[in-house]
Amino acid sequence: MASSSSSHQQISDLNAFSGISSQRIRRRLCGSSKLYDVFINHRGPDVKETLAKNIYKSLQELQLSAFLDSEELELGDVFPSNIETAIRSSSVHIAIFSEGYADSAWCLAELYLMLETDAKIIPVFYDVSPSNLRFIEKGVYAQAFAKYEEKG
Repeated sequence: MASSSSSHQQISDLNAFSGISSQRIRRRLCGSSKLYDVFINHRGPDVKETLAKNIYKSLQELQLSAFLDSEELELGDVFPSNIETAIRSSSVHIAIFSEGYADSAWCLAELYLMLETDAKIIPVFYDVSPSNLRFIEKGVYAQAFAKYEEKG
């Protein structure tokens, strides 16, 4: 059996290798299959410094582990890989739909990954209505999706 200091060193080594915090690694090693309770999907320029950050802080106050890219990723992290890991290892996803959401290929790629998991998805509509998702051909997202169709 490994000593406590040896286990701590192994966790520190894993942390340096993977970019995932020691707290999350301990959580995984102690039997939790999820690294995060909640993954927050959003369009940065629209809501990162307002709604997304407020949701993140509120979840932390409730002792829930949340993933918000600006809070959880560090310079030098492998962004796509770490984000995919966070999405696939979260129990709940919050998708914040804002006016510029569909302009971001990243947001849509994250949403696609979220839909592939069995986690619950909570939609939040920020300055858009649910009908903008139902009727994308004529709502605020129409221009963005037309652009994607042109690109193929």
